[in-house]
Amino acid sequence: EQPFLRTGDLGFVADGELFVTGRIKDMLIVNGRNYYPQDIELTVERCHAGLRPGGAAAFAVDVAGSEQLVVVAEVERDFRPDRPATGDAQAEPGVARGEHLTKTIRKAISDEHELRAYEIVLLTPGSLPKTSSGKVQRHACRAGFLEGTLRTWQTAPQPELKAAADQ
Repeated sequence: EQPFLRTGDLGFVADGELFVTGRIKDMLIVNGRNYYPQDIELTVERCHAGLRPGGAAAFAVDVAGSEQLVVVAEVERDFRPDRPATGDAQAEPGVARGEHLTKTIRKAISDEHELRAYEIVLLTPGSLPKTSSGKVQRHACRAGFLEGTLRTWQTAPQPELKAAADQ
């Protein structure tokens, strides 16, 4: 066979063509399963009109010795998480838009990927760390989450997972 150059890219060859699917360093491993962060991010971005396209990042953090999923997502400029979720047929009466949105994100991730998010963070518009070419900087998002420096509208930890981690 031929020698290979380790670039850190993930991909496959089909019909003699190489298809790059992601980067090894971005791969999420949660509960022993591998997930492409861009798959989760696309699910999040498509689940609600209040989220900005290209404005989500998925990454894992260590919680009590176990890797857990965290998702940060930018809201649209006209979206205000603290206002009631009126006009949304799926929202519970009296629930703020931000709370409804985080529940919608959680459900979409669970339905599509059979995965529970440890925490959902709603970011102010334009605050998701990106490169000069517009690519999401997942590692900067993770660092900002861990350091508490992201510009957030709202955070929503998963109550059962948060309680277990705090014990």
